[in-house]
Amino acid sequence: MEGLLEIIKVVLTSVTSVIVALIAGGYFRKYQDKQKDKRSRSRLVEQIQKDELVHFSLREMRRKYNCDRLYIMQYHNGGNFYTESPMQKASITYERCSDGLERIADKYQNVLISNFAWYHNNLLKDDCYFIDVNLIDDITMRSWIKSFGTHAHIGIPVYDNQKHLVANIGLDWVFSDIPEIYLENNQFSQTIVSELKRDIESIKQYI
Repeated sequence: MEGLLEIIKVVLTSVTSVIVALIAGGYFRKYQDKQKDKRSRSRLVEQIQKDELVHFSLREMRRKYNCDRLYIMQYHNGGNFYTESPMQKASITYERCSDGLERIADKYQNVLISNFAWYHNNLLKDDCYFIDVNLIDDITMRSWIKSFGTHAHIGIPVYDNQKHLVANIGLDWVFSDIPEIYLENNQFSQTIVSELKRDIESIKQYI
């Protein structure tokens, strides 16, 4: 029995010596760094794949509805006011445009939601269907949308599984006509509303 214990002591001492040597040589740190790098690459590849899916979906949606600009504006907390209350902001994260149309994504990053209170109140009521932007009641909102050359606009709210508003998908018609199939009595038809919401359901898991 004593001989067996001595053998175990020798084995444990040898294993401990090897582990100490590996630690001293930075083996475990290098291994952890390698695993961390591998996970980072994996997340990057996953994000790129998601981005490609979103851009592909937006491209197909833009073609389907014949709009000139289609974008996703996502909501986030961009910091705190001096009162320590959350500073709610929005940024355009994805955008597809017709050839020759100026992109607006770079201009609209970290925008205070409070600057567009009227629009977001209507968005929450699912009431952002403007067949003629000249008829928008709010002067600030009307000027903002018209500054892009837009003559018709739709904004669709996007909610997560907990019913939190996480994004807004906007469609702008600048120099293209709205397909007749999506019009009824000079207004957007219920067809375009239901089809847009169905299309959004298929991509919202990636945004």
